[in-house]
Amino acid sequence: MEKNTIIAVALGVLVLISIVQAIQITNIKDRVTGDVVKEDSGGVGETYEEMMARMHPEQASPSIGSPSVGSSPTMVGGC
Repeated sequence: MEKNTIIAVALGVLVLISIVQAIQITNIKDRVTGDVVKEDSGGVGETYEEMMARMHPEQASPSIGSPSVGSSPTMVGGC
């Protein structure tokens, strides 16, 4: 094969991949509303605060009436 043919085929594949990714990101953006992501089943997902409370219960906001000591995040940097 000629050099130009190989370059044209590679460019065509890259364009095709970018079109597929553009369609995928459009579908994801359509499912997102505010800070809630809709599930495929049509239900409503959890908010950011609910996710943080589930993933980091020790850092979750204290309930009303409880002292606020220890409610600030303890992690500095990293995940």
